Amino acid sequence: MRGAVSSLLRSLAFAGLAVALGALGPSIRAQTTAMSTSTPTVVEIAASLHVLARLSDGTVIGLGENRSGQLARPPLINRWLRPERIPLPARAVQIAAGEDVSLARLEDGTVWAWGRGVDGMLGVNLAGATARHTPAPVPGLSGVVSLAAATTSAMAVLEDGTVRAWGDLPKVLTGGQKVNPAVFAPIPVRGLRNVATVVTTAGVGFALTKDGRVFGWGVNTLGQVGLGRTSDEPVPPTELPGLRDIVSIARTGGGAAAVARDGRVWVWGDNQQGGLGNGVTADTNEPGQPTPQPLEGVTDAVQVKAGTYGRHFIVLRRNGALVGWGNSDWGQLGAGISGFPQPTPMVIKLPPVDDYWLGGNFSFARTKDGELWFWGEASAARRLVGATGNQKVPARILLDRLLPPAAPITP
Repeated sequence: MRGAVSSLLRSLAFAGLAVALGALGPSIRAQTTAMSTSTPTVVEIAASLHVLARLSDGTVIGLGENRSGQLARPPLINRWLRPERIPLPARAVQIAAGEDVSLARLEDGTVWAWGRGVDGMLGVNLAGATARHTPAPVPGLSGVVSLAAATTSAMAVLEDGTVRAWGDLPKVLTGGQKVNPAVFAPIPVRGLRNVATVVTTAGVGFALTKDGRVFGWGVNTLGQVGLGRTSDEPVPPTELPGLRDIVSIARTGGGAAAVARDGRVWVWGDNQQGGLGNGVTADTNEPGQPTPQPLEGVTDAVQVKAGTYGRHFIVLRRNGALVGWGNSDWGQLGAGISGFPQPTPMVIKLPPVDDYWLGGNFSFARTKDGELWFWGEASAARRLVGATGNQKVPARILLDRLLPPAAPITP
């Protein structure tokens, strides 16, 4: 009997609680919905002078410079614009930023582009116009699995491991004939197969294959392609001898760096801005390093990236630490220095890093505790972390300055 009474009292108590909650009306339901809705997090950043941020829900945010409409807004000169969502028709799975141009790879394998188009970066001929601030698909591209943007050209890797390229391309990628003013529709790149990713600049590029080999092309007067020799004429896509089991590759304006599966970092090319990381810098008329050589002091690397302006390298180590070298005029190495190149890898003081991204004159990192960090050029530093000059060491990003206001919750 005592058990039955206890059960009855519990039932009445729960019923009373339900009535009380119901009496609170829609407000409690709206609050409960808001609490259960997780805020999207930043999963990728791509930057040049402007910044693109891809969120965990597949949306893309744009902020910063917008002189060619690369933020998907009507162009404005010498203005840092606040963050707004980019109007894309589906979830983005990758973003890329060239100088004054933005690209996004969507989950359906298409590529959308907006910004400057005079050099063919949008994959279409704008018929007299120089830019387009409305995102639109690059015609003829589907099944894209990886995307890369440079200053005046772009490349896409397809599911079958072949590569397409468009923009201001060197003649070694166009069949031996320079196309003026640009290649407006993506074309196949001969000599590249089984490719996983590509990195490229105006003069030199590299493709990393799925089995860890590297192919390079372009200007090679100072050994920039890494073939163990120099040449007066640009070279077509050619496999680099001696490099095997490569897992990551990056390049600056004159040098290149690759990470092998065993953790070693290999560097080659010219040594402007201290890009070889060997403790010295070189003038433009000095000989380069045409044969890849191991970078001293780093044997546990997992990834390497270069700034989109091609002036600094940063490597991620297995323990989550970052080290960088090269140009640091704006503090973009995050090592407490600015105003001169840093020719020796320097430690960037941060908690263990989960991922990182390099812009033109600034850099970003996400630490394993979920915090976002910034360092580098003053105009971005002022807007993102409240600094009054170049940010020479990492500082936490004020998220309300990186993300637009949250959309209101519909009851």
